[in-house]
Amino acid sequence: PEGYPMLAAFLDSDENFMIYRRFGYIHARLLLEKQNELQELENILGDMDNEDDSERPGCLNRAELGSETPSERQALFAKLEARFKEYAKLLLFAKDLTSLPRPSASSYRSFRNFFWNTRPLCQRDEPWIEWKEDMITLRTGRERAWLDDGVENLLRILNCHPVRYVFRSRETKRKTEGRTKANELYFSRNRVENLVLLIITMSILGLLVAPVYILYRVTNDNGLDTNGATIAVGTLLLFTLAFSTLLSFFTRARRHEIFGAAAAYCAVLVVFFGNMPVISQRANT
Repeated sequence: PEGYPMLAAFLDSDENFMIYRRFGYIHARLLLEKQNELQELENILGDMDNEDDSERPGCLNRAELGSETPSERQALFAKLEARFKEYAKLLLFAKDLTSLPRPSASSYRSFRNFFWNTRPLCQRDEPWIEWKEDMITLRTGRERAWLDDGVENLLRILNCHPVRYVFRSRETKRKTEGRTKANELYFSRNRVENLVLLIITMSILGLLVAPVYILYRVTNDNGLDTNGATIAVGTLLLFTLAFSTLLSFFTRARRHEIFGAAAAYCAVLVVFFGNMPVISQRANT
């Protein structure tokens, strides 16, 4: 049926479409309200301590403050404890929601297109889809990178029978059939990710084989003279830069991970280059 049942079915059709609002503004307002309540109680406690210290010097040095104001102070502490637990609980909830990843641009765009093309909700309930900066996704696993979106966009541009046959499972076709327009395509996430993994694997393999072949040819043809050494060093720098660029655009690797991987890649090429005279000598003999 149309309405919320249809929208719920679509959100459950693929883990990339499990997109919901975080309500960050409401969290901030609630935290500020609880924070203000705690601050007022803190001021009352400070005034009470100052009054007791001036009227009964030394009473604050004891765990039991006497019989004049124990009930009032205990009531204040009980109220403080209750408010602080509420504040801490809300703070941790906000932290957990903030740590959830944001949907990728491609996933949000697909979800938004489906939403506005089918319009399953009434006009009053529709505006929440436009709060892009407040959206979170429940999807776990490998984070999407530029290559993922690029491959998906390329598949949509091609939009031919072989592409639809290979990258759309029967389950995906069944869940989206009759609910999307003819120009909309929703691919099986696992199949797209397998293609992305294949592209990354072949790219890394090429970045390993190509410089090794170039260094071997340079050493064989020119030896280790000045010209050959210049070409070899340039090859090392060029392919290390290409490897770092590949990691930056094709993956979600952090800066220190890119630095470590690039250093290891360069070290492998340097070791191979250092052993080239021995390899060339054995090849010639």
